Amino acid sequence: MRENMFILVLGGALAAGFASAQDKAADLAIVVNAACSLENVSSAELVKIFKAQRTTNPDGVKYVLAACQTGTPEHSAALKAIYRMTDSDYERYFLQATFAGSIQAAPKAFLNGLSVRQFVAAAPGAIGYLRASEADKSVKVVRIDGKAPGELGYPLKIRGANAP
Repeated sequence: MRENMFILVLGGALAAGFASAQDKAADLAIVVNAACSLENVSSAELVKIFKAQRTTNPDGVKYVLAACQTGTPEHSAALKAIYRMTDSDYERYFLQATFAGSIQAAPKAFLNGLSVRQFVAAAPGAIGYLRASEADKSVKVVRIDGKAPGELGYPLKIRGANAP
């Protein structure tokens, strides 16, 4: 009986470790150009940045927003967790803000997270989002409310995202 309990506990520990790796794969990471000094941002500040209400980073460089195109799981996650909008609300918001002159342009839309990463790595003021598993040393992952992707309580999740 004790041997079976040990195997059950050990198996549970392995499953828990695997679940955290899966959780990180399902996290939406906010990334900036590696030269940017931004390390941590509050959820409220993140909304302002992605709605183009905050236009410069801590270094004084103008933000350039990078996003995954409509219809991707990453874009859906950003709509829900960052913008708190539907697709049509998002389109309307940026169309009206551009027309009114309160912003210069809507976020640049990219086919996938790898394209976002390449753009952010190359553009000094760039900030974007991608799957945490797609981030590498070419970009800096920003903490949200002090939490990094994969940590308990990290707020940006991609729903139904098991595979990249």
